[in-house]
Amino acid sequence: MAGLIGQLDAQIYNLLAGWNVYTTLLVAVLFAYVGWAIYDTQDADTHPLLLARQAQPLYVRQPGESAIYRSPETPHGYPLRTGLGVKPPGTPMYSSGKDGDLRDIWRRVTGEIPLEKSSDATTKGKIMTVLGKEQVIDHDITELTAEISIVGKHLKDHGSKRVALYLPNSVEFLVALFAGAFYGFTPILIPYNQSHPTFIELLNRSGADALVAQAGSIPLEDVTKSVSGLRQVIWTVERTSRHMDWNEVPEGIGGKVDVSVWHQLVQDQRSGAPALPNGTEKAPGVAFLWQEGLSKSVEIVEFSQQNLSAATGALISALPNGQRFSPSDTFFPGDLFTNSYPLCLTLAALFAQSTVIINSVAGPGTDLSVATRSIAPTVAVVSAETAVKVHDTTTQSITSGLKKLAHYLETQVLTSGRLPTDTLFSRLNAPTRASVGSSPGKLRLLFVAERAGQNTPPLSSDDLSDLRIYTKARVIYALTAARVAGAVAQTNIYDYRRGLTAAKKHSHFGIPVSSVEVRLRDTSTHKTTDEHTAGEIVVSGPAVAGGEASLGVNGTFNDDHTLAYI
Repeated sequence: MAGLIGQLDAQIYNLLAGWNVYTTLLVAVLFAYVGWAIYDTQDADTHPLLLARQAQPLYVRQPGESAIYRSPETPHGYPLRTGLGVKPPGTPMYSSGKDGDLRDIWRRVTGEIPLEKSSDATTKGKIMTVLGKEQVIDHDITELTAEISIVGKHLKDHGSKRVALYLPNSVEFLVALFAGAFYGFTPILIPYNQSHPTFIELLNRSGADALVAQAGSIPLEDVTKSVSGLRQVIWTVERTSRHMDWNEVPEGIGGKVDVSVWHQLVQDQRSGAPALPNGTEKAPGVAFLWQEGLSKSVEIVEFSQQNLSAATGALISALPNGQRFSPSDTFFPGDLFTNSYPLCLTLAALFAQSTVIINSVAGPGTDLSVATRSIAPTVAVVSAETAVKVHDTTTQSITSGLKKLAHYLETQVLTSGRLPTDTLFSRLNAPTRASVGSSPGKLRLLFVAERAGQNTPPLSSDDLSDLRIYTKARVIYALTAARVAGAVAQTNIYDYRRGLTAAKKHSHFGIPVSSVEVRLRDTSTHKTTDEHTAGEIVVSGPAVAGGEASLGVNGTFNDDHTLAYI
């Protein structure tokens, strides 16, 4: 026994006798590697097999078509999502609820229909407006309800049936939209900043008999002479211009058109504003104008209330329970309300009683850092042009080797299936971040809309990965189309994979949302075989105007059953 101990002592002595600075360095590296391996064994945000096969195809297909693909939320054999699942007070918990429409969304904002997880009917949503660089106005929901009542009744009393809204993103836009549902007229959403001849043509094509527009945005004399069916005009006036007389009617118009001013209507009737109607009759739909670009060809699409409620409900349910909108969220619509995807996401935020912050500068190519400098959104929706601008601007600012190293390390974390979090190293050498919001890092969800067939700038899977690092948010890439309310498909919130597409090529668009199903129809150049799926994208379901629509673009379903351009 003593001999064994002596041999062990001699071995230890020999080991320590040869110890030097290099040995110390090697041991330190070894311990650091083992420690990092232990620290870095966290689970991915979702199981990799859930990303390996995402959409569910039908087991049979028709000749000349691919199989029909659906979201796993609504498997084949079950009905597609048709609405919001609204549960008025007193509805049993096991009830699926009714589809609902815009009126039910506003009743949720006012607290008349409480959140499912809360019995407190006094809780209300919040709507705020950003003016200029710093001023943020918190609108009183009771006063907005009165405005819906006053403006809606005024338009109804004047016999308006089709009301054109020619406004930037604003609280008046939302008020007029909800007024249409309560008072039985169809809002026609005309993209802002049109040339005057194009605007007049759109008014005539849409059959508008009333107009709500920003004061000074159009020449009233030209419009009234060229649009014979126009009978009512309501100007919305910025606070800095309300000292001027906007009720003046140009000579020659006479009594043909009645001109009113929004804030004066509200002031004159605020004390006696009637309550909103409680009728259960079917509300009219909403007309959208799908436009390739300013002064370009326009497709007029009218969505029913069910189209919009189905699309909104599908966008809500597409998010995992822990990531859905909540009253603690601040939602910023960075794209136009005249596009159905940002509008439906805004409706989803209102339905969740989140705070919605409106900025009139929203639109394609918006400078997101400027638009959000006085607010701190947790959720935002932007156009593909805006997302590309954020990506390119931030990428160009990464010049030092340390910043590139920090970016690479967080890229590796994303590749392993996790959203990067702050570590000791990232605090010492933080990756370059995009300037989004007054509290950088607070943004948790960023929705990006690709408009099908509109030649929008592509975002590759590597670009989307970079955006997740730049914004510290989960990025959702959605495919939108003219005749489909909301989205056709959108990526899984936990799909962080890179290298799926070449640079300057569109990444995939995930799976169809639960309100639609997608198939590919054969064309002269693209056909579906047993080995390959390709063709023109065809969408059907409750969120589609007319029930079915061909998008006019070719697509494919990848091996992981995600929809992508060819």
